[in-house]
Amino acid sequence: MKTKKNILFLLIALILAVIVLLSFWLYSSKAYYPTLPFEGVSKKEVVEKLDKSNNELVELANVNGFYWLGYSGNQQEGRDKVIREMEGQGLKYDSYEGSGIFFEGEGRIIITGQMWTSDYVLYKVPTESYLGAGDH
Repeated sequence: MKTKKNILFLLIALILAVIVLLSFWLYSSKAYYPTLPFEGVSKKEVVEKLDKSNNELVELANVNGFYWLGYSGNQQEGRDKVIREMEGQGLKYDSYEGSGIFFEGEGRIIITGQMWTSDYVLYKVPTESYLGAGDH
């Protein structure tokens, strides 16, 4: 009878250990965050960059002809930062509609934004229109 209790105790301890390790892994890897709309950077790296950004735009990736910028905050503040950044690079802000921010430069440039989580906004910027690459 004592052997059955020992086996049951060990089984419960093993299950609890697996649950604790799995929980730690999920937390540390940020696996519980939504899928990123770009590849080449982990969720953990993105969250770390955004958390250290001091409410500034942060360059996250350059993939398939687009820079991905991130902002830690709400959409309106992030949109204002994008507008200031792009105007500082010589583009003329035109308007915004939905998730698109429209600029005039050498043609019409559209930057799209999306809430990644309730705390972070991601912006997709055409590579040829983003002159400040590397400054972030």
